[in-house]
Amino acid sequence: MDYWAALRERAPRAVSRRILDLFADESRAEDFCTTFDASETGRVRFDYAKTNLDAETRDLLIGLARATGVEARRDEMFSGEAINETEGRAVLHTALRNLEGSVIVQGSDVMPGVRATLARMESFARDLRDGRIRGAGGRITDVVNIGIGGSDLGPAMATLALAPYHDGPRCHFVSNVDGAHIQDVLDMLNPETTLVIVASKTFTTIETMTNAETAKAWMARVVSEPTRQFVALSTALDKTSAFGIDPARVFGFEDWVGGRYSVWGPIGLSLMIAIGTENFRAFLAGAAAMDRHFRNAPLAQNMPVMLALVGVWHRQILGHAARAVLPYDQRLARLPAYLQQLEMESNGKRVSMDGKDLTVASGPIVFGEPGTNGQHA
Repeated sequence: MDYWAALRERAPRAVSRRILDLFADESRAEDFCTTFDASETGRVRFDYAKTNLDAETRDLLIGLARATGVEARRDEMFSGEAINETEGRAVLHTALRNLEGSVIVQGSDVMPGVRATLARMESFARDLRDGRIRGAGGRITDVVNIGIGGSDLGPAMATLALAPYHDGPRCHFVSNVDGAHIQDVLDMLNPETTLVIVASKTFTTIETMTNAETAKAWMARVVSEPTRQFVALSTALDKTSAFGIDPARVFGFEDWVGGRYSVWGPIGLSLMIAIGTENFRAFLAGAAAMDRHFRNAPLAQNMPVMLALVGVWHRQILGHAARAVLPYDQRLARLPAYLQQLEMESNGKRVSMDGKDLTVASGPIVFGEPGTNGQHA
């Protein structure tokens, strides 16, 4: 069956009707809603009743997902196969939050390494929070995470979102290279009680390294050994050593972790310092619970799948070129920016996986502001 053609045939009908009219079906509110319950997360509810989608169209979208191999590709991802065909790599950010079992990549179980890195992060975070790791002026009071893209957006978003759980040093995030960003942050801080985290897998990211050098010079004006108060989140040990960072304070991650998914591993160190190791484990456990739901739930009740299919309907069939994300909680203020990178970097492609030009639009423009701010503007 040509699902694309069948879906396009239904588009004119959808465009000409009101969503309100779909509620003539008294069961719609329940039928177009799915819930997910887990001890790690409580109840999560996905309500898509107020989208211009009827039951027949939903069935076609689910058929499209099956016909295009979504289930098989999902299973290949979780099993460690190299689904990143461009670079010939596995895509295993899910392993960072999977604290049980094994995941085999190229014949080797990657989980012992994941757990060992998590244990090192936890040891460091506990020592810092408890005052055993100190600055030149005593206990560390502030942490500055210097990164950009996935090395900034994920931890910055999650740290703000989980503000009620903060009981550690204050965390600040610097990404922009214009100079004003880092200056405004450093002007608030005492270099003798500040820890700087430099987050760059290659330790060559120009924006990050420019800001790192600025922070190092700022600290060196007061602290005799400034790099003793630096940590690196990187795989480039030669470059971190040349910068002056102790190898014991370098936390690396594998090439099967894409930057935009990296908050669940070492890139989340600033978050762990802010909320503590137990809360960070709860953060991982909630994500792992959703991974299990994604892996096991039938497509029609599968939240990630249905979110994606609603997106396909809106972008590829109805032609809506943009999507606004309006979180009605001020602590989720950075979620739109996080999702903007996550989705647009993942799906904003010109060609398909086989290198051929796409015959349909890829992803929408994603933008947004918190709740009524975005709604009003």
